[in-house]
Amino acid sequence: MGTIQIDGSTPKLTIGNATAEDALILFDGNAQDFYIGLDDSADDLIIGLGSAVGTTPAISINEDRDVTISDGAIDFDIASHDTSNGLKLGGTLVTATAAELNIMDGVTSTAAELNMVDGSAKSTSSITVADADGIIIIDGTTTKQIPASDLKTYAGFTATTITGTTALAETPALDDEAIISDAGTLKRIDIQHLLGAPAFSVWTNDQDISHQSWTAMAWDAERFDNSGNFDSSTNYRFTVPSGGNGRYFFIWKATIPDLDDGEEVQTRLRVSGSSPDPDITQTWVYQGSGASDRGMTVQATLFCNLTSGNYVDTQIYHNEGATKTMTGAQWTGWKMSGGTPNASDNGF
Repeated sequence: MGTIQIDGSTPKLTIGNATAEDALILFDGNAQDFYIGLDDSADDLIIGLGSAVGTTPAISINEDRDVTISDGAIDFDIASHDTSNGLKLGGTLVTATAAELNIMDGVTSTAAELNMVDGSAKSTSSITVADADGIIIIDGTTTKQIPASDLKTYAGFTATTITGTTALAETPALDDEAIISDAGTLKRIDIQHLLGAPAFSVWTNDQDISHQSWTAMAWDAERFDNSGNFDSSTNYRFTVPSGGNGRYFFIWKATIPDLDDGEEVQTRLRVSGSSPDPDITQTWVYQGSGASDRGMTVQATLFCNLTSGNYVDTQIYHNEGATKTMTGAQWTGWKMSGGTPNASDNGF
């Protein structure tokens, strides 16, 4: 039998008579058979491989018109899908390519986590950000995850960043910090390096000074020591704190009583136990002709470059014939400026 043609204004071909039985149209091929049939027990229309309804189904449509692509090694290929035509959802063309959709393959994020990306998350929480924490950023047109530490070196900090923040309503502590640019790199710096700190003021009284002997001045009383680096109980000296490199200024004085004609008083400052160039660090006074039983006051000032760990102390000397009691001794010192010390500036 050859071609069957059904003519008419409303042609109709009916297969089956409303009884409980499967019905199908079979395409009997040379290598493969295909069918379109009604699976009466399931009330599904099935397109499949084979010659009997239900054999190797590919597509089925149920009474609710739900379309199912059967499970197994089956591809549903929309060959012409691109950004102009192809798959539509709700009448809207899906413009994502297969490669773009495959990005989601293997994603283990929850719906809540993905919602954070599109801004629909309904709540936030606070954490302490660590250098190794990941942050999502768009690099050109590529989404990347970077460590939070990368943002610390990004040159995006400007004066406007701190506009409106809480003002410090009191004198800053020495270990409070400010932001400074070190050759273009932002760094934190303790306030003490920007002020006249460290600084100290000490005194002593009624100390016996031997004849013709350099004697360490025992500074055992403090007016103030704002960095806690003056030892007024054991060695009577100031030690430069860690990070305290810079230029320092010192001024000190003392009185030796009852000196006679031709006698003298000298004082000097030592750095870490060494006595540098006396023309720089040593001062003396000389009792003139005819004088007797007079007190002499010696006063010295000095600036010098010091580094962390250096310590400074002072000594006094007289050549009166017996031990004398020093009086009125005072010593004040402070850091004038920071920077890298240059020994040639002061001879030591």
